[in-house]
Amino acid sequence: MRLSPPLAEPPGIAAAVLWLPPGRSTAADAVAAGRIDEPTRDRLGYTALAESTEHAAPQMAVLAGRKALAEAGWSGAEVGMVAHAWIHHQGHDFWSPPHFVADGIGADKATPVGLQQTSNGGVAALEACVARMALDPTLERAAVTTADRFAEPGFDRWFGDIDVAYGDCGTALLLDRSGGPYRVLSIASESASEYEILYRGEDAWTPAPRMLNPTISARRTKMYFRESGGWPRFVGVLRRRVQRAVLGAIDDAGLAPDDPCLRQLVMPRLSAGALNQFYIPVVTELALPHTEIVDLGRDTGHLGAGDLTANLADLHGQGGPTPGSVTLFLSAGNGYTWSCVAIRRE
Repeated sequence: MRLSPPLAEPPGIAAAVLWLPPGRSTAADAVAAGRIDEPTRDRLGYTALAESTEHAAPQMAVLAGRKALAEAGWSGAEVGMVAHAWIHHQGHDFWSPPHFVADGIGADKATPVGLQQTSNGGVAALEACVARMALDPTLERAAVTTADRFAEPGFDRWFGDIDVAYGDCGTALLLDRSGGPYRVLSIASESASEYEILYRGEDAWTPAPRMLNPTISARRTKMYFRESGGWPRFVGVLRRRVQRAVLGAIDDAGLAPDDPCLRQLVMPRLSAGALNQFYIPVVTELALPHTEIVDLGRDTGHLGAGDLTANLADLHGQGGPTPGSVTLFLSAGNGYTWSCVAIRRE
């Protein structure tokens, strides 16, 4: 997605906030309790997962949104669109979480939109807001929020999946047509829809949630796929799609892979094993000579749809990228879609 007129300039990011609950489920405690064994702990590579015992997912999105508004010096009434993304249960059924978030941050004039694009949902929500701003010149400001809570008994955050464990959080990113400390330069995505089966397996279709299994297990559906013999081909597709997404974002930002302003490429908050076996070698092959590969989130876990904003918020909290530099943020969501977002520090 090359950001061009009718946007005179790509939209700015006025604030990026990660709201984490105070609780942590530590890897040491998970091993001691028999939730995972030591080899699984080592491959996951997380020291702890963020754990909410008090707030539902949309409540955390509201807390993140309010903090972002305060940092930007905005009122909620200035926000014209709220795009909320999530993976897992939002606390109620047959209900609209984005409307709750919009109301909670005082965005009473905003159009709330919900997106369920799994772990790539934060990027999808960002793209929806950017596209709307390009089409509607009256939309000056927008909010992208995400939130997930992976609580038992519906989800086993440590052992409910392979090569990823899940933390709870809310995130909020504010877009401003007139600018901000960061600017979105491009968004590039690559999909392979035939691999939705990794999270469906051979399960029968059901007329209502949780009729087959009260606890979600992506581990079980992934094992079915691996045993079917499709894994080697999927790994090859992953490699090609990730490289195309990264190179596409660089090209759409008007840059070349060897541009010295490309200073960092930030990984999604997947397991250390998955990053070291698949993702880091794939992007290393691209020969980005000035670009450091960054891995964050070892003390939070994978944050559902929120990895993109969480990574930007953490970099900013550490002092941020240097002015003029461009950071690439890689995102991956089952289904599968891989995205890369190029963001410049002003």
